[in-house]
Amino acid sequence: MKKSFSDLDDSYWNFDHPEHETANAKFLDRHMTAGVYEVAGLTFSCPSGIYQPHEFGSTRFAIRGMFSGLPLPGSRILELGTGSGAIGIVLAATGLDVTLLDIDPVAVECAKNNAENNKISVSVLQSDLFSAVEDQKYDVIFFNIPLLDKQIVEPLEIISCDFGGELFSRFLAEAPDYLLPEGKVCVVVANIGNRESMLKALSNYEDKIMYAEFYAATGAWRWLISAIPIP
Repeated sequence: MKKSFSDLDDSYWNFDHPEHETANAKFLDRHMTAGVYEVAGLTFSCPSGIYQPHEFGSTRFAIRGMFSGLPLPGSRILELGTGSGAIGIVLAATGLDVTLLDIDPVAVECAKNNAENNKISVSVLQSDLFSAVEDQKYDVIFFNIPLLDKQIVEPLEIISCDFGGELFSRFLAEAPDYLLPEGKVCVVVANIGNRESMLKALSNYEDKIMYAEFYAATGAWRWLISAIPIP
């Protein structure tokens, strides 16, 4: 694996799985019912309609990746699109100062309940990207962003689709205003996303791959990228 996401060649983007069109529907079906999950020894109760920490979902991938290079204890961490709160709450359990954001009030309530039930201290706010933390700055800003380059048709697809990389681009454009000196963003991406828009958005950053997984059955790659704004 190369060290920079921007340097990955075309071979990493040869994703052509025969069930690609139905995979998103199956993914969404799994989120239509409530569930209870154990993640890193903590328990997460999730209503239907929010992103849940399924066994093979990007939540657990992100946690594996973040634990490959944890920030220093006490670092200020901001997580966008928190869903169930699993990633941020697991990070907070290690001694990090974590704030969780989500645009969906159902997800915000879910994350608050999960933090309380696990006796983990976090701040949870409803927010469209950074709107609720406009006067704050952080050491790390993390976003487990929707991965699939597909136009949203059904409301639930907001948890899986980022058509044209619009959300990814907006996130990276706004993030530098909320970083402390030497702060960085961390974001999950995959080869089912919009390569051109991701590379364009990252052109203002120095990026590197923190962690990656390849799924031979589908030809899919997931990458956890850290990126520092170029002055």
